Amino acid sequence: MKPNSWRIMWVVAVFDLPTQTKIQRKRYAGFRKLLLHNGFSMMQYSVYVRNMPTMHQAQALIKQLGPQTPPQGQCAFLMITDKQFGLTRNFYGPSLRQEKIPKKHEQLILFEDF
Repeated sequence: MKPNSWRIMWVVAVFDLPTQTKIQRKRYAGFRKLLLHNGFSMMQYSVYVRNMPTMHQAQALIKQLGPQTPPQGQCAFLMITDKQFGLTRNFYGPSLRQEKIPKKHEQLILFEDF
């Protein structure tokens, strides 16, 4: 069966974990590493995404990771199709946009006119 943008799924993990104590911060870091180890990429703080070939595989991943949510934490897993994910639009505020643009002296110069 050939893959198409309606069968391919994106799993979005959105979580809120407490970080007041040292053990809570350790659990937060452990959960984040668990997501990264399972192929997720950070989209924003506490928002991670992963592409899965089928809904069945996405559901299996969620079933595996969901119970590993740390105590006193909350995690929601959303499944959306590749087609829907392709409609995502990201916006950045003016100060963030300026930080992303390298200053002239920070750019690597490969060829210079003599």
